[in-house]
Amino acid sequence: MPTTGQLALLIVAIVIFGVGGFIAFARLWTQRPPRRPTVKSCLWLGLGAGLAVLAWHSLLRGSWLPLDANFDTFIWLGVLLGMFLLYIQRHKPLGGLDWFVIPIIILMFLAAALTEPAAPRDYVRKAWLWAHRITMFIGAMAFLLAAAVGAMYLINNRRLRHKHVLPGPDLGSLERLEKLTLAYVSLGFALLTIGMILGLAHYKQLGSNWFANPKFVLGIAAWVVYALVLHSPINPAFRGRRAALLSIIGFLLIFGVFVFVVVQ
Repeated sequence: MPTTGQLALLIVAIVIFGVGGFIAFARLWTQRPPRRPTVKSCLWLGLGAGLAVLAWHSLLRGSWLPLDANFDTFIWLGVLLGMFLLYIQRHKPLGGLDWFVIPIIILMFLAAALTEPAAPRDYVRKAWLWAHRITMFIGAMAFLLAAAVGAMYLINNRRLRHKHVLPGPDLGSLERLEKLTLAYVSLGFALLTIGMILGLAHYKQLGSNWFANPKFVLGIAAWVVYALVLHSPINPAFRGRRAALLSIIGFLLIFGVFVFVVVQ
């Protein structure tokens, strides 16, 4: 059960996100939109308060597992969504994204404060399991497309490095192929992150040493590989051929996860 202090701190986080969402939404009617650092500050403060509630609650109940209780579940999903929003708006800004994401974060925090804090019932666990499967499956499809485009990039790059034209169809420019790879990896990475977090709700199915389970290890390895691909625009060391190669390696790791799902 969350304490009164934890609920009060969660309400503070909701208010902070509400202020940030109002400022972001006010841009629709103002001739001179408010400065974005104000919204960004509200996001950081709200996330900090949410993480503080999680740490406080986990310490008192003696468990750090994020999806072991409804209270932690909804807060974790809201925090992850906020972190993803901050990441996107810093590296690939998208106007108007704040208007849609911040209200969802507020709803997640409100659900944490209003729903029964006990461990999810069976039907809730089934819902999480289906959400886990759907996000992982769609994420794998996005990674498959990223791997295919990455392979096209490697082939086209090899052609351009030769002095003579190699046979084969026109695969497009390297710049376009690189952008497509990053787009598919961005979608897959978000779904993979959500799917892995949701999968922790069923960690007992992986056994007592769930952290050493091949599915978990391969999933974490793929997550790290795709994180490197996502950072390729700001890290020249992973741009071009290396990003394309990593997208293929990442898909092989994800494929390994599905193989172990079938085997086990």
